[in-house]
Amino acid sequence: MSITASEARKALFPLIKKVNDNHEAIEIVSKHGNAVLVSAEDYAALREGSYLLRSPANARRLLKAYENALAHIDVSERELIDPDSPDAAREGAA
Repeated sequence: MSITASEARKALFPLIKKVNDNHEAIEIVSKHGNAVLVSAEDYAALREGSYLLRSPANARRLLKAYENALAHIDVSERELIDPDSPDAAREGAA
């Protein structure tokens, strides 16, 4: 979806609700340059993905893990560790 800056100004609160409810980016077009409105949650996910893929070695490792998961290779179920439990420090050091 793309709207003008004037339209965005008039409908800012409904647009904020829309990007949060639908996880949909909205392009705001202006003569001063364009911008994109996204939810804070989606923005954080984009930043995290960008950070994880910044290193070519890490990107290759993540791609391999993804391919293995799709092919059900080297996939094992594990229990999550509660970071607040007394055992977490011991298990994290192992």
